[in-house]
Amino acid sequence: MTFKKETKIALLIFVSIALVYLFSASGKIEITDTSYSIQTAEAIVSNHSLAIEDCRPGHCFKSPKDLKYYSRSGLGISFLFIPYIITAKLIATTTGIPQDKLTDLLISFYNIFFGAGTCVIMFYLVKLFKNSDRNALIMALLLGLATFSWRYSIWDFSESTQMFFLLLSIYLILKNTSKSLTLGGLSFCCLLLLKVLYILCLPVFILYILVKNKGVAKDALKRTGIFLLIALLGFCFILLLNYIRFGRIFEFGYGSEAGKFYLSQILQHAPKLLYWMDKGIFIYNPLFILGILGYYKLFRLAPKEAILLFSILILNFLLTCSWYGWHGNWSWGPRYLVPTAPLWLLPIFVFFHKKGILRFILISLISVSILIQLLSVLAGNLEYLSLCNANDREGLRKGMPAQITGSLIILKHKIIKKDTLYSLAEFGADSKSTVDTSEFGYKKGL
Repeated sequence: MTFKKETKIALLIFVSIALVYLFSASGKIEITDTSYSIQTAEAIVSNHSLAIEDCRPGHCFKSPKDLKYYSRSGLGISFLFIPYIITAKLIATTTGIPQDKLTDLLISFYNIFFGAGTCVIMFYLVKLFKNSDRNALIMALLLGLATFSWRYSIWDFSESTQMFFLLLSIYLILKNTSKSLTLGGLSFCCLLLLKVLYILCLPVFILYILVKNKGVAKDALKRTGIFLLIALLGFCFILLLNYIRFGRIFEFGYGSEAGKFYLSQILQHAPKLLYWMDKGIFIYNPLFILGILGYYKLFRLAPKEAILLFSILILNFLLTCSWYGWHGNWSWGPRYLVPTAPLWLLPIFVFFHKKGILRFILISLISVSILIQLLSVLAGNLEYLSLCNANDREGLRKGMPAQITGSLIILKHKIIKKDTLYSLAEFGADSKSTVDTSEFGYKKGL
């Protein structure tokens, strides 16, 4: 069997990025929400039910219909976990290894495939804009290693998986064939199962398909109808699941949090999401500065496509700004902006042919961005956040530096002292307490 040159490059991208992610992953579940999605997947496999038994208040939703508890995370994640649950059961049966430990180990790596897969899609997406294989390869590697896609592809938050299905949907829509729009509709359904809020992207996609095919009314209606029908069927499936669980089709399991979007907060939160040291997207991904500037030229090169990409980016940004939990809580940078990371980055390719000062700026931003992503991996997943939490119990949280600064202090401590015992005074807090963060490290031997 012979492969095209593009296919060989795509395979190289996937394998290379996946290996980097594999050897920088922690090898254990670190996010509470993930554990409830795992319980849901286990309930589906063992009990043919979506309800779970053991649940902490605030992480599950009590159904008014049957008074059972259900995970508040999108059911798409639980459906993705089913093969891992079955595999863990089979291995546990033949080896005697505890099934729960096997399940956690296997699922801790699940985002790796979606993160590496997103880089492959980025390669093909950049090719659609008539770039060379070399430029497309560079863009794919930049997404994987110079943005916070790296951090979230080795973490068990679902944002990396959302990023995969969002970019796949966009790529298939841009290809604009009946086959690609059919597959794009299916990809969009998967995205909705992960997070139903993406239904707000549907009008943007439909408008693009109509405008792109406006020359031939028959094609416009046919292709729009294909995508819209599949997307609406997927949405109706989610409404059916809502009725089965909660007795109400528009109850998605988020309870009162579903209504905590406030337009009045956009102006307050937008600057913080852009350049605040603790959550600013340009602080954790300096390369995105050029990406946003590049949209000016991209609008001239491919106006319809640029408007589609920028509209999805802005929609995600404004929704994040307006939500009461915009900060993403325990996360590295602005977590809810991760799914649109490829859109922040994509216009970078317009600067590849530049010389002089622009070339220097591009290389400098790439170098700084890679170093920041390395810091996010080397400093540990939740070590600094656990220190902030310990400090908060003493009422001193405001005395701690921004996460990126705190992570630098942790990395320095690891290099010099080579242990996991941190004094809060190291971080400028007025405290004599010492905290052991060993439980937030990596699996031994991994």
